[in-house]
Amino acid sequence: MAWFVKALNKDEKGFTLVELIVVIAILGILAAIAVPRFTGTLTQSKIKADQATAQTIAEAAARWIMDKGSDSTVPTVDELVNDKYLDKTPTVQSNPDNSEYKISASGGTVTVTASASDGTAISATATYEIIK
Repeated sequence: MAWFVKALNKDEKGFTLVELIVVIAILGILAAIAVPRFTGTLTQSKIKADQATAQTIAEAAARWIMDKGSDSTVPTVDELVNDKYLDKTPTVQSNPDNSEYKISASGGTVTVTASASDGTAISATATYEIIK
């Protein structure tokens, strides 16, 4: 029955408890450095995606205004979706609790704004010209 048990010879070496603790400590330090860098990169990526979305909304709103021939009314995001200028209602990825883009237009420029959860302002503009 005991044929599978192998006794360690005195010349065989293994890892000591201190060596294992040192390796675990090094891995912990590396994880402590890597995790915050990763989450910071993820947050910045969401903000850049929101800026690109805001630019798309601004361009769609400028087309909507030009097609209507007047900038006396400014479209909402829902109107842009309903009128097929956007495929679906976009959300602010960097701030899911306040996922709303605001559209304003004045003097031939559409401005779209939102805010990220860290307070970063997200904005984009597009120009339009109404030809009469």
